[in-house]
Amino acid sequence: MTKAQASRAMASVGRRLRTLRMDVRPRPTQAAVGAALGKSQDLVSLMEKGGQLPTDQQLMTMLDLYGVDESIRLDLLAEIREARASQAAWWDEYLADLPRSLVRLIELEDPASKVSIATGALIPWPFQIHQYMQAVDEFHERENGVEKTAVQHTVRRRRQDIFFRPGRPAVLDALCSEAAIRAQVGGPAVMRSQLDHIAEAMQRPNITLRIIPFSAGAAAATQLNLNVIDYPTPGDPGVATMDTGTGVAILEDPKEVRARRRRFDYLAGRALTPHDSVELIKTLSKDL
Repeated sequence: MTKAQASRAMASVGRRLRTLRMDVRPRPTQAAVGAALGKSQDLVSLMEKGGQLPTDQQLMTMLDLYGVDESIRLDLLAEIREARASQAAWWDEYLADLPRSLVRLIELEDPASKVSIATGALIPWPFQIHQYMQAVDEFHERENGVEKTAVQHTVRRRRQDIFFRPGRPAVLDALCSEAAIRAQVGGPAVMRSQLDHIAEAMQRPNITLRIIPFSAGAAAATQLNLNVIDYPTPGDPGVATMDTGTGVAILEDPKEVRARRRRFDYLAGRALTPHDSVELIKTLSKDL
């Protein structure tokens, strides 16, 4: 299926969703449907215009609200899955080697307009160079095998592309403890390359890393690994994710997302400015 055909398939799904909503009596507004989904009216509008496909869960919620019978449900679900399959995703070729939670995270990251990240003693993943990844994941390589770990490193590097893509790069607002830039992960040469890479990336207007200094006390000692993902749709509450040690917890409840935003803001309030952060990074690189 060509891109043009995929676009038409999405438009067809959107028209069907709009028709189903319009046929309900009393007719629910887009705002009411958005509220049922825990999302905004704008997202429902975008779906009905063919700009975005609903997830299976979103579709079932909408069809429950519209009182749609089983035969129409199955037909529409099949059409949506066909349209979704037409949208080739770069990560499809790696599915066999990735945990489902990571695939879901990548699906959430890809359309992001902004990603806010707070980590403890490790460099945030969007900045990690290959040698740093290898040093960090030495233990996992022993557990998972060389080939599977190499695939995960390739995927991590490709995830970074959302901040460098032409036209609409996502904004990156990252925080990490001073420990992350002082620990010589992989040795002095690797760490110098890693720090230089961060300084270079921070020259881009959409990329920021702020260091939480040791003087910030408990804030600098956090072991948090937190992402908050925002989207271009106005009113969308976004999504938060947490590294659980054995996988990724994905939090879509708006209350949970707000709680993680508050945690991020607390840490950001104790971080150095972007300018002071990059100067510290450059100084440490020279010392290496």
